Amino acid sequence: MKAFVYTDQKYKTARQKPEYVYLDQLNVACKTYIVRVVVAEKGRDTLSSKKTVRFQTLLLKDEKGNRMRGTLFGDQIEAFEEALQYLGEYDISAAPIKFIDEKWRTELDQFPYQMAFGSRTVIQPVHPELGPIMPNYQPIASIPRTVDPDEKYEEPRKIEARDGKRESFVREIVVTDESCDQPLTISLWNDLTTPKFFDKLPNWAEAFQVIGFRALKPYTRRGFSMNSGMSTRIIYKPEGDRARELSDWANLFHQKILDRQTRVLEVKYPGENKKIVSIVELRRKKPSNTIQEELLWIEVTIQNAELEKVHAYTGCSNCWKRTNLPLQKRYSCTSCYKKECICTERTTFKFEASDGTGTMAFTTFNDDTERLFRRSAAEIYAIKEADDHNAFEAIQDMLSSKPFYIKVGPTSHLGQNNVLEWTLKGI
Repeated sequence: MKAFVYTDQKYKTARQKPEYVYLDQLNVACKTYIVRVVVAEKGRDTLSSKKTVRFQTLLLKDEKGNRMRGTLFGDQIEAFEEALQYLGEYDISAAPIKFIDEKWRTELDQFPYQMAFGSRTVIQPVHPELGPIMPNYQPIASIPRTVDPDEKYEEPRKIEARDGKRESFVREIVVTDESCDQPLTISLWNDLTTPKFFDKLPNWAEAFQVIGFRALKPYTRRGFSMNSGMSTRIIYKPEGDRARELSDWANLFHQKILDRQTRVLEVKYPGENKKIVSIVELRRKKPSNTIQEELLWIEVTIQNAELEKVHAYTGCSNCWKRTNLPLQKRYSCTSCYKKECICTERTTFKFEASDGTGTMAFTTFNDDTERLFRRSAAEIYAIKEADDHNAFEAIQDMLSSKPFYIKVGPTSHLGQNNVLEWTLKGI
């Protein structure tokens, strides 16, 4: 876009009209510009590590996908609350661009600069006619799956990073609505685990409360759940048609919600005794009466164990990833990123378990194969490598004559696709 020149009649001087630019064109020398951005993330009001400075971090994105951090300090946080809304699109000009020292950069920082907001900064909404941006509440069933009861809540769990240098805290809550039989687990991280946010949430035993969450992120590694992020907000008293409809449903179907709560508590706080079912009972279970975290036991034997179904290989001592290195060779694993790994024997075993009511196919991996065969991975590896059917015959006899327990749970397809399939969780 070309620059234009206009004349200031009072001082009779020529000034350059600001140009539209992209974020990757900005640096500390830029004074006269306009940039069109979306507030892609809007962090929570935060205190510095020394608790002396209050700040709020924004992540700004332009139409090319460039991103830049913006930071508000102190009273600016309240002053700019309405002027810079989450997911709002704005034309911003005369905002100072400041250099970020390398030691303060984070994964948010694509460039070594951040945008500050001074007294001359002008922020203009691109679509002012749309008014304030309100939360767009979605039924649980419509979310794309890309994603101690005596106490109020569990204590936050501490999670250490792989490098051991950082730690995070997480608390999980379970929510439901009228759109889906499956309850949804939401993991709230770090500052959202503190009493400031959690003490406003209802106790298990209290009346069910309609609450809203903004800017949650899908998590699909274990079924489907949601994680909090930088822009997540808990809306304790949501307004609008969706909130009123859900409140009416909760009042009308109070017993249904109690039943769902009971199921969740039974899974989260199981008794000391194993919950043993038959294979036919397991097959009768439906997605509507099964929870992703549910664990059951079956008592079975293996009538036709085959050496051909044993797979033995060499792999990482930490993550089991296959490698072609010599046995006992020390190396750095590129899969789990551990530096002190050893190439060692690993095994898997495919089989059909039976209990008199039916059969079900499973696969055991290394540690469970060792428990099942009552042999070490090295011994199983040697039997397989030697194709020693005589040695395997003793294992066959034991598996066919001595019942054992298999712990089973739903695969991730339950949370992702509402499809119930069972997988082995332990021997």
